[in-house]
Amino acid sequence: MELKTEAGLRRARTLLAANQFRERSGNAVLGLPYALASLSFCQSFNLDLLRASAVLTMAELWLSLGSNHAKRALSLIHGVLPTILGHGGLELRARAYIVEVKCYLSDPNFSVSESPEVVLDPLTQASDELQVLEYHELAAEAFYLKAIVFDKLGRLPDREEAATSFKKHIMALENPHGEDSPTTMS
Repeated sequence: MELKTEAGLRRARTLLAANQFRERSGNAVLGLPYALASLSFCQSFNLDLLRASAVLTMAELWLSLGSNHAKRALSLIHGVLPTILGHGGLELRARAYIVEVKCYLSDPNFSVSESPEVVLDPLTQASDELQVLEYHELAAEAFYLKAIVFDKLGRLPDREEAATSFKKHIMALENPHGEDSPTTMS
């Protein structure tokens, strides 16, 4: 039985990795079957955290199909957020926060000025965790989103600070062995 579970775990991880490759290629439709197959394996073998990761990937795919899918994606995220926050690592949690914020920002009915904490709190958490990990790509995305939110709120000094952090993470990606230490970024 243990070999069967291990094989299922490997299969689910492989499908998720294949899906992430498809997602990065820019074609969400091609990634959906991989995410669904991974989700099925995870449910079969009671792999809750990996299942949560697969659902998060599904949410990302739905969101990439357009803003009219933002509510569906957000619903998926909220369904697995307790598992991710309770058992996930820093990277998975940060990714969930970023996708959640992207869902809110994509929803035409959401108003940043009415509920800024709904997007700023998760972005602050994500950017803090990603800086600990020195995960520059996702940190840059978090700071980019923070700059957008601060701009919508008219908080220009905060926007500039977020934009500066975004730029530092982009530079760290372009020059991974540079002299500037990403851990000193704000």
